[in-house]
Amino acid sequence: MKKRLIILSSVFFCFATIINAQFGINAKGGIYIPVGELSNNYNNGLGGEIIFIYAPNKNFELGLVTGYSHYNADENILKQKIYDELSGIIDNINLDGILDVSAPLNIFPATLNVKYLFGNRKMKPYFFFEGGIFFYNLTMNGHIKINNGPTINLPETVEKDNSTMLAIGGGFKYRITKKLFFDASAKWSIMNNIKLVEADKEETIHGVDRTAQNIGIIAGLNYSF
Repeated sequence: MKKRLIILSSVFFCFATIINAQFGINAKGGIYIPVGELSNNYNNGLGGEIIFIYAPNKNFELGLVTGYSHYNADENILKQKIYDELSGIIDNINLDGILDVSAPLNIFPATLNVKYLFGNRKMKPYFFFEGGIFFYNLTMNGHIKINNGPTINLPETVEKDNSTMLAIGGGFKYRITKKLFFDASAKWSIMNNIKLVEADKEETIHGVDRTAQNIGIIAGLNYSF
């Protein structure tokens, strides 16, 4: 009897929690600043994220995060790397504009967000932790135009894979209406085993496993159902 009472009480508690919980959606976009090894080759990226929110109470939120960010390789740095690697193979290369190369990187996170909020009904600062996986693709191609000579196409390579990531950050929500908030945040993300561009003496641009980091500064709207 006591066992049944405990089970029924637990079920009732869970049901009451779900009934009183809030659900919502958060959509934000902004800039992603490379740091560490990612900054060696890549410029600032653009992108955004969508979070599907479950809030059991006013101070605690769980969220499923998905999104997209896009980075372009710094063409001047990548060119110089290739010239350095090919210096003993191709003679008399004019460094002014004879190499065309690109290596765009796209990242798609799929993480769980755990957030703690405080403050008042109008302004709610918060901090959060995220963990999960990310998917990415890196396409690398280019060509070299030899002075008074042929154009050499560099072999195109495509890297597609996934790995683990962690992130921490903070921000604030500002109430616009009863259910609509303006939301701004900053997040430091660490992505493990992502292939970043390098050049080799086989006239190819290829991906090498690195740990990539970025700081995302994003803002948007949060709507509670």
